[in-house]
Amino acid sequence: MIDDLTSERYWERRPVGDEHDWLAEIAELSPEGFVLNAQLQGDHEPTIEPILTRDVDGWRAGRYIGEIRHDGRTLEIRPRLGIDTVIEWISTILKVQVLPRAASSSSETGTVVTQLLAALWRASVLTAGQHALPRTGVKVTSHGLAVRGRLDVSATGRRRAAGHRDVVSTRVVRSYDNAPARAVILADRYFDQRLAGDRWRGARLHDQMAVLRQAVGARPTSPTLHEIRTARYSPITVKWRRAAELSWRIVNDDPLRVDASDDSTHGVLIDVAELWEMFVLHCVGLATELPVRHGTTEHVSGHLARSSVDPTRTLGKLYPDVLVGEDPVAAVIDAKYKRLGGRRGVDREDLYQLHAYATTFDAPRGMLAYPSVDPVVPDPERNGPWLAASSELSFLGLPTAKDACVAKLATYLAP
Repeated sequence: MIDDLTSERYWERRPVGDEHDWLAEIAELSPEGFVLNAQLQGDHEPTIEPILTRDVDGWRAGRYIGEIRHDGRTLEIRPRLGIDTVIEWISTILKVQVLPRAASSSSETGTVVTQLLAALWRASVLTAGQHALPRTGVKVTSHGLAVRGRLDVSATGRRRAAGHRDVVSTRVVRSYDNAPARAVILADRYFDQRLAGDRWRGARLHDQMAVLRQAVGARPTSPTLHEIRTARYSPITVKWRRAAELSWRIVNDDPLRVDASDDSTHGVLIDVAELWEMFVLHCVGLATELPVRHGTTEHVSGHLARSSVDPTRTLGKLYPDVLVGEDPVAAVIDAKYKRLGGRRGVDREDLYQLHAYATTFDAPRGMLAYPSVDPVVPDPERNGPWLAASSELSFLGLPTAKDACVAKLATYLAP
């Protein structure tokens, strides 16, 4: 059990003997099969980094928190900033109340990993259900003396030829009994078996699940992923596809299973660095009236170099996390989910990256945004801003609570 943002030298217990070999095996694993964050945001290429890295201070967790069970042992990576902080980021990003108001703390029930996974699922479902539940059209056939819907001429003709006097009609009935709803109810049941009580849902989610459960039953048959993806969604209900796919993956992959004594490798990871990036992006939008663009998903790019022979040919495409202002750009901001200060200071690669961003986009200000984890202001922040060729570069530890973060960003972005 370790905390992120913390090197091995500060762990409660340092690894010994063959534990180093086991951690090296974890570091070699590809995290792609374990990470669930991509289900929360629009489709874009996720950033893939090692689960663990090793430097002069020993092993340290990177951008992921969660749990990996490998070769009969379990590695749990907890958020140093606390589970409630991470859940609050998810609430801020998606503008939904992820932590139920009935619970004073997410740590009341379940393990940290169970709570984090439940929070991601809860956020995805609440976001999907902001305007409507996943209702789809089902074709229903009726027999009688009156037409209900549209007359089925061929079926009625066959009935009359057989000596029957009734007519056959068809109509489309909107129903909650469909593949997305079944997947969501099965995931709800999955968490209900692992979390004590029912307060983990919150009132709104509880009411939504009651409606869907009445339509599909408490133990519906499991849909296939193909059925979920090919279900007919309206513009209002299209977000249910992502929620249903996440539900299907949770139920079928069973990342919280406890058979860690076998030789298999399974688990669940949450890309908390992506959550930090999205949280910073949201806070920047609240801190300024200037246009704010997300370079990662809006494909706002610049280039390090351009050919003098053919100006259309370029080298080194750059995608900053946040661009403030447009024609001209007022500031570029890149979110870094790592600790600012200590012996590491500002990583050389990050410094070069920020300088390249500021130069390429002709931004007078550039900033690396770190989560503030220590009460003492780190040297790179205290001695800043730092003067570069044509820009001022800042390295700031931002508060992890929304209001305080917005206030500090507003001060930084003030003219």
